Amino acid sequence: MGPTPSGPGPFPVLFIGAGPGDPELLTLAGLRALEGAPHVLAPSTFHRSFGALLEGKEVASPFRMDHRGVVSWVEERVPRGPVAFLVPGDFSLFCPFQSFVARFSDRARVIPGIGAHQAAAALLRRTFDLPGVAHATVITSPRAVTPHGRRVALREYARPGNTLVIYMNDLPLPDLSAELRAGYGADVPIAILENLSCPDQRVTVATLDTIVAQMGGRDPFGIGSDSPEPSLALVIAGEVLVRDEDPAWWDRRYERVWKPRGMG
Repeated sequence: MGPTPSGPGPFPVLFIGAGPGDPELLTLAGLRALEGAPHVLAPSTFHRSFGALLEGKEVASPFRMDHRGVVSWVEERVPRGPVAFLVPGDFSLFCPFQSFVARFSDRARVIPGIGAHQAAAALLRRTFDLPGVAHATVITSPRAVTPHGRRVALREYARPGNTLVIYMNDLPLPDLSAELRAGYGADVPIAILENLSCPDQRVTVATLDTIVAQMGGRDPFGIGSDSPEPSLALVIAGEVLVRDEDPAWWDRRYERVWKPRGMG
């Protein structure tokens, strides 16, 4: 854990990358930090999936409080022991807790985790960049807003040669598929992964032209829901979902890179 941080309160505030919700995907550092924290803030879905690791702890959801309420909750408890935030995925992507890290300053400790897109690649057994198929992986969300105040248009990133990873989608599925179709200009594969790695995990793989029918009218994104909890659905789109790498690429790397460098 390192030395006791300076500033008021003797204990740290921990921001633990919790992966997509499976406690088996916690890093060893994250597990040790969670074990030592008697007070935990986590999404309600994590209350269930991390249940065995949360026994005997005081647990609440930060998404049911305003900013001042979260700060007060932490400040009331941190004099008695470490307070841990279970961060969905990893702190590096679409994390809503940056302002709290700044608020608690030197007391804040960030522990990296596994991003949901990494868990998705493992589940699908697909790497998101393939020579001759996809040269870039773009991670974005339609909720993002540009400096000019307009929302991100997914079609700007849904280009041939790009694998698109979409967090926190708030577009109805027909609109999402049409937006991606306009960008890719083709009926590319799409995967929707709900509650990834949790007991109620659900994975749907189709194409942009068939995904709406395949979902049968079901909304995987919770659009219009009055729940304060974030939707844990991830979208992957691109040819890498159905294509494999040509073995010749291995030999090309071997002859041009690894062999000349004496690697191995």
